Amino acid sequence: MGVDFIGRVGRTYVKHLDGARVRLGTSDLFTRTPVEDRPTYPVETKRGAKLTAGQALTVEVAGDALVYRDVLSVVAQDNAPSADVMRAVRESCGIATAIVQEVHELSSVAEISLC
Repeated sequence: MGVDFIGRVGRTYVKHLDGARVRLGTSDLFTRTPVEDRPTYPVETKRGAKLTAGQALTVEVAGDALVYRDVLSVVAQDNAPSADVMRAVRESCGIATAIVQEVHELSSVAEISLC
């Protein structure tokens, strides 16, 4: 009576997958992934600096300028940054992370966005 009775009276639990949710989460040929659209700004790179798209840089405030570093080496410096960019870096304790979006090697300019 004990275990059999509890098994008959208790609710049955059926585990199943929701097919519509599975289809929504599965990517196919026509799936459009969202792209982060951060504003970018140009920065002149130092001679000999090797930057690639997607590379993470450290941005530091140096007086009225911003210095962009890859590990320990300075790869770019912006002596006249826009007020919005300077404020954003200063509000993050003077150090921020930037991502290189595009590199123009002929003009020694990189398009950078702050994280």
